[in-house]
Amino acid sequence: MLDEQQLIKELKTGSEHAVKVWFNTYSARLLRVIEYKVSNRKDAEEIVQQTFLNCLKHLPLFLGKSSIWTWMNSIARHEVADYFRKKYAKKALQTIPLSELLPLNQISDSDEVSQKVTVVLSKMRKYYSELLLLKYADNKKVIDIAIELQKSVKSVESDLFRARKEFKELWVMV
Repeated sequence: MLDEQQLIKELKTGSEHAVKVWFNTYSARLLRVIEYKVSNRKDAEEIVQQTFLNCLKHLPLFLGKSSIWTWMNSIARHEVADYFRKKYAKKALQTIPLSELLPLNQISDSDEVSQKVTVVLSKMRKYYSELLLLKYADNKKVIDIAIELQKSVKSVESDLFRARKEFKELWVMV
């Protein structure tokens, strides 16, 4: 068994054995963490694969200031966030009346919608985009969002109204 420093060193040299050891050591653990967040085994497995690929891609940037597990979790969090952004794009079709915003024939497929939603969310005020993600991607109730943000229900409802309005306004500009 390789210690963590040796494993990282061998991974950086492209050792096939190190990759197998690394995957076997962390994949089941990472799957449990991700599956808890996304609640769908198949999606979680895909996110785990993407996390490992991105870890390999960015391995030269890993300086070892944290454990490899901590670093992998950071990358996994980004992958989970991307998963929910894509999931939100599909929900946006159902929750935001796109026909009021633009002719539907301007959108060719769900990937295009997903990309557009991601762009719109990135242009929004950070608080508003996070609020929409909590409500529609995480499927949280307003009362739960209020508790999480330590705000009143009325305040969150008002902020959600403004967030949806900002989303609609930016949608037509993108």
